[in-house]
Amino acid sequence: MRVEIMDELPAELMEEAWEFYRDCFSDLRILAVNRHLMYRHEFEEVMHDKRIDKHVAVDDDGIAGMGTITNDLESIPLISADYFKYHWPELYEQHRLFYCLFAGSALGHRGQGVFVALQRTMYAPIEEVDGKVFFDICGFNEERNQLPRMIAMILSRASSAGRAQPTRLDAQSFWMYEFPKDDKPYRRAERRGLPNKLSDGQPERRASRV
Repeated sequence: MRVEIMDELPAELMEEAWEFYRDCFSDLRILAVNRHLMYRHEFEEVMHDKRIDKHVAVDDDGIAGMGTITNDLESIPLISADYFKYHWPELYEQHRLFYCLFAGSALGHRGQGVFVALQRTMYAPIEEVDGKVFFDICGFNEERNQLPRMIAMILSRASSAGRAQPTRLDAQSFWMYEFPKDDKPYRRAERRGLPNKLSDGQPERRASRV
């Protein structure tokens, strides 16, 4: 397995990359209220955008992992570049703030060690400029999969400092209001579990991802 770093994904890899991305992250469609899965045209725009680096792990069977990262925060319309410009003006102007759009590895033995390898190659340019990196992690991956803690452990091993300190920057919650017909105590059953199959019949794909 090798990790290739590209500023633009070759056309011949686009279909395979899209299928990998869709399979790897599709369960977030029913686990997160906010949309985390890009549409096909959005995915292709990211793959063609040279401001965003693509880290692609490839083995004999094709793509085994993929991650995207950028230090041009204005290239990501769904985050507020002004937030970072205000709080870290020097780092922002020096392009030392990095955003990881996503990182994921294949299911099963093909994915073993891939997520760690991706994080190490994606961290290298951050360390070169003594920068900072941030991720957007949904509540399910934070609470059930402990992704912030897992990423901190991986980055700690990759860093020459030997430590990666996570800090929550922001959080958003979605609230539903209902109208019970009686005075009994009411509590909605949790609906955040993952079924064995998604609504379109696609089997569950468990992979490391954000």
